[in-house]
Amino acid sequence: MLLAEVRTGRGKSCRNRLAAQRKIPAVVYGKAVGSIPVEVSLPQIKKLLADKTSKTKLLDLKILGKGTNRQEKVIIKEVQYNHLTGCLMHVDFHQVTMDEEVTVTVPVELTGEAIGVKKGGVLQHALRELEVSCLPAQIPQVITVDISNLDIGDTIFVRDLTVPEGVRVLTDQEEEVVNILEGTAAAGEEGEEGSGGPALP
Repeated sequence: MLLAEVRTGRGKSCRNRLAAQRKIPAVVYGKAVGSIPVEVSLPQIKKLLADKTSKTKLLDLKILGKGTNRQEKVIIKEVQYNHLTGCLMHVDFHQVTMDEEVTVTVPVELTGEAIGVKKGGVLQHALRELEVSCLPAQIPQVITVDISNLDIGDTIFVRDLTVPEGVRVLTDQEEEVVNILEGTAAAGEEGEEGSGGPALP
């Protein structure tokens, strides 16, 4: 259970107050709640986000304050960081209805050791997140891809992935997820990327 308090005030004075209380601003939005500005505990949010599957987890959010006392099912939709300091700045929570599909991005995790890598090939993990649509209760926390049989020159595309029943993949079916390159070919590509022309004397 995550606690959120209805946020009052805005601007610099509000930000300073929240910082002193180790909180950050957030918003809860959705069909049942409209849009509610809230504040949440910074340590709690950091703990949640430390898990790479945080954006695929269905959370119980209790909203209190200003005559509000309600509990909603939510997912973390967006997280904003300060681009200079990297500090967590703001979180968007999407209130969901259990009988309506939601769109989320799910981490893609590789399992096994590829045959091609054992032969000296180089693994390229091109796609690390998959966009899917499904009911909230069916959100997969991760999509696993077994690469054990992947040899040098082989590629796994989005169309090759196996997803749970009820989950609809929105990512382009022709996108590459992972492939194995010849060791020399991979080294050549790195050299081309880093090449800036002949060295000056």
